[in-house]
Amino acid sequence: MSDSQITKRALAESMKNLMEERPMKKINIGDIVEGCNMNRQSFYYHFKDKYDLVNWIYYTEFIVTIKDVPLHSWEIVEKICEFFYENKAFYKNAFQVTGQNSFSEYFIEVLHPILTVQLNNVFKNNKNVDFYATFYADAIRVSISRWLTEGAAIPPEKFVELIKTAIEGVAAYINE
Repeated sequence: MSDSQITKRALAESMKNLMEERPMKKINIGDIVEGCNMNRQSFYYHFKDKYDLVNWIYYTEFIVTIKDVPLHSWEIVEKICEFFYENKAFYKNAFQVTGQNSFSEYFIEVLHPILTVQLNNVFKNNKNVDFYATFYADAIRVSISRWLTEGAAIPPEKFVELIKTAIEGVAAYINE
């Protein structure tokens, strides 16, 4: 592993540890670098801000592991929920920050193209696929965020099954 990756991973571990203890909005760069005995310069050499670090954590710990695995529509959502469930304190905290550069926005940026591909298969070149992908990405993000915020009491498989039943049930009703 390169020195750069070692440094990034140390900063990531520090951030994850801090987010177990306090809200992200109460964590500053000084706290992160102190947690891994580095200086601010090291942080800024690798990341723009703490939001960039959180997004990097998600990308390297989850997206990289699934990007080459052929997953079908509900499998993707289930894998995402399983990952968030395993890391619920961190992602509950990450989703509580909203606005520009937030994890919530990054999650949409990552999820939207995945949904677009899936929905193109369903709607076959429909000109509104981008709208549908945005709609479902927002719905999934809000549902997952609420699930985590409320303590993720429902196991991920059951949670995804409820979402799937809600969507497919409405579709079946409309098609009657």
